[in-house]
Amino acid sequence: MATVNQVRRWIGILLATSVVLASGCGEGEAEVDPEEYLSGIVSIGVNIDLPGWSEYSNGVWDGFDITLGNWLSREIGFDPQYVPLTTDERMSRLTEASEIKLVIANFSMTDERREDIDFSGPYLTDAQGVMTLAGSPVRTLDDIENKTVCVTLGSTGETRLLAGKRINPLSENTIQRCVDRVRDGSAYAFSTDRVLLDGIVAHDPGRSLRVVPDIRFGHERYGIGVRNNRPGLCNFLRGKLAKFIDEEWDDTFRSKLPGVSPKDRKPNSRDLTPCEKPS
Repeated sequence: MATVNQVRRWIGILLATSVVLASGCGEGEAEVDPEEYLSGIVSIGVNIDLPGWSEYSNGVWDGFDITLGNWLSREIGFDPQYVPLTTDERMSRLTEASEIKLVIANFSMTDERREDIDFSGPYLTDAQGVMTLAGSPVRTLDDIENKTVCVTLGSTGETRLLAGKRINPLSENTIQRCVDRVRDGSAYAFSTDRVLLDGIVAHDPGRSLRVVPDIRFGHERYGIGVRNNRPGLCNFLRGKLAKFIDEEWDDTFRSKLPGVSPKDRKPNSRDLTPCEKPS
């Protein structure tokens, strides 16, 4: 009969193994075939309440990122299950044990993030901008110095803005909360990717918000986030994204982001970022 200590040891081994299997391929461990991995019900992390990108209304998800997820599901053959994530959860749900297999959530590909997860992309390129109330006098970045500016936790926008300007940051974990902060006056401005701000303003029925025309800085490249050390999955998705960009991108952008310019935002499908080798 096993002793209590032996039982505890076996349980510990099982738990450790389950976490490794859930979080990625371990050292020397063979990667699961991408089509097998992306079969059945596939949980995809997405933003929520983001006009033009990922919104949930009357039981239906819609937006550019949702359209991409739905297209992948038809192309590969799986059932997508969308899971709303806060901005800072996009990383943690791919580095810790969770049901999430893909993150399609305006997720910028950066060298720092690629140390802990893999990316396939980009499927959109952009720059950072600033949104204010329609009557605001803001014209340049200097105009928001020493002001309260809302930023989203864990975003590249937060890191870049705090490193470059003297501002009073007001951090929120969703984009919608930052929009609400600008509306109620508790934030003077909100800074994030311009394409997100353009989408918010385009869907603003009261025309009470605006994107500052001449503020554009930094460089964003949206990719699909996957767990670390999955080069096969990364390359598989990279091929699918090239097809999406060539065949579906223009219609998707036009229909989901009406009134928003696609200029300089569509990547070259033949110049997507190479996938990393396992670390």
